[in-house]
Amino acid sequence: MINLEDFVADNYCKIGTQVVSPGDPLGKGLTPEAARELGLPAGIAVAASLIDAHAGGLGVIGADVKGYNLPCENQPITSRLAVICGTSSCHMGISQSPIFVPGIWGPYFSAMVPGFWLNEGGQSVTGKLIDHVVQGHAAYPELQAKASAR
Repeated sequence: MINLEDFVADNYCKIGTQVVSPGDPLGKGLTPEAARELGLPAGIAVAASLIDAHAGGLGVIGADVKGYNLPCENQPITSRLAVICGTSSCHMGISQSPIFVPGIWGPYFSAMVPGFWLNEGGQSVTGKLIDHVVQGHAAYPELQAKASAR
């Protein structure tokens, strides 16, 4: 209905039909054409990517916290909540089995951490709210002037 027939043409060849986990190797590495354009060696490993919030969530969920005396130090990674802020805010947690919660996105299997279920929720346009809070701070004009001077 929205003229995306080309995505389903030829058995979805434009977008593919194989789902892989983040970080899984793709194909035979970088193609010769892409290697030339990027100035990299042909065949260099290419891996499945993550969307930005999931990449940040992976960093938070999977962070090595040993030696920081944090409450989560001796807890499983399923006890952590990642909050990634940008244009929007995304709250993400993983579990070993699917958890269905009304109003929460997911659960999605292996979407962020291979072998785990991801649930997420968020608020749109929180980046603008963060700008408002930062710009409303009493020190903002002084810091803005210092930054502009540099």
